Amino acid sequence: MIVLDGATLTTADVAAIALTGEQVELAPEARARNAAAREAIAAHLDRGAPLYGASTGVGALRDQQISDAEREGLQWNLLRSHAVSAGPPVPRAIVRAGMVVRANQLGAGGAGVAPELLDALVDAINAGIVPVTRELGSLGTGDLPALADVALALLGEGWVWGADGTVVPGDPPARTISLGLRDALGFMSSNAVTAGHAALISVDWQALQARWLTVAALSFEALGADPVVLDPRVQAARGVPGQAAVAETMRQLLAGADLDARAPDRVVQDPYPFRVLPQVDGVTFDARAALDEVVAREINARAENALIERGAVLPNGNFYAAALAASLDSGRAALAESASLIAARVSALLDPRMTGLSPFLAGRPGLDSGVMMLEYTAHAAAVEARSLVTPMAAQSVSASLGVESHASLAATAARHTDRVIEAIRVLVATELVVAVRALTMAGREPAGAGTSALFETMRDGLGSEVEDRRFGVDVEFATLLLSGWSPPT
Repeated sequence: MIVLDGATLTTADVAAIALTGEQVELAPEARARNAAAREAIAAHLDRGAPLYGASTGVGALRDQQISDAEREGLQWNLLRSHAVSAGPPVPRAIVRAGMVVRANQLGAGGAGVAPELLDALVDAINAGIVPVTRELGSLGTGDLPALADVALALLGEGWVWGADGTVVPGDPPARTISLGLRDALGFMSSNAVTAGHAALISVDWQALQARWLTVAALSFEALGADPVVLDPRVQAARGVPGQAAVAETMRQLLAGADLDARAPDRVVQDPYPFRVLPQVDGVTFDARAALDEVVAREINARAENALIERGAVLPNGNFYAAALAASLDSGRAALAESASLIAARVSALLDPRMTGLSPFLAGRPGLDSGVMMLEYTAHAAAVEARSLVTPMAAQSVSASLGVESHASLAATAARHTDRVIEAIRVLVATELVVAVRALTMAGREPAGAGTSALFETMRDGLGSEVEDRRFGVDVEFATLLLSGWSPPT
């Protein structure tokens, strides 16, 4: 059971709930904060003071006055009119992550929505009810379309995923939920779905990087690379935390490996794919840590407009996800650099000048092509990653008659980052196939503390034959193997 208290939710918590069905409970103090904010909204409106989305329209219609009698109708209209998501469906795990984040944020006390609506959200999370929403619609100034879809599903007017994977109408709520005050805008005024998506990205990225370093260590053993590049003195001379952390991980993975920097037949320096691994992957390590820190703030934030703070009503721009978009953008750039380095290692392992083995690791060069074409697969995946690096800051959006003349586009940044990670997943699997083949052809078994088990599992699955075959099937096997692989600790 994970307690949502509006302050301490972590990215790992979000992943556990969204991916494995961990149950949640709203902390009493979170429930009290939401109730107090709702009371403050009621008192504010009773005084006749204006409140965006309650006594006025929204966006460019903010100057249109709404009477008390029209307020409930406004809340329903806002949900219905903002439910404009389109395109491919958002994966269910991401929707669940967004629901968890929004429930936690509401417990932080800046929105003050109807307690029944908050309870319905928590109940839906625990019951595994997942509303249907689609990818396109958010500009990073609030996931308004997605959260409108979620709210309508909780109210019995939207759509949810059925047990058989079909889309079905949502059931009416178990308890009556009356909309009033500014419940609709209070529920929607958040980037919760994007923040939840980013939480899943951070967790997935961390696991993937641990796996790709294990595969890189295998490649070090396959090439007989010089471990001096991992020396702590080298890292200390630069003073970059991520670089030092990556080098330390590689030293642990290669502990016990037969890598002799003084061998008489070795080159003075290894090629870049091995020599600059700590420097390149260190940037990616630090970028992931930075993203996790930003996401941790977002998923516990009170980002509503207007913010209800100790009875005060504070119009603001906290809904604007600039920090999240920027962190995702820089993360994609770092990931793309690592992708290029992985692809370059694949090329190095196919080069007889580097390995002393046959070209393309072919059994009978000429008659056999070996894994020549896996170099294409690797570089195609790296190109896919690099093609998605364009930062959202390079884009421009003006909406709602120019009132909303800027946008962070954080949701797009998250989708692109996810696609980069998927490309790298294929790339790492490709390197694994090539590294295992190189070791097999060299007649060597890796002895590194973190590499030998992975090598043995791959060889057991693929065998030691070197004849030409459909090597794409090998990559699929490696992808599945790595998806469940945890490097030794």
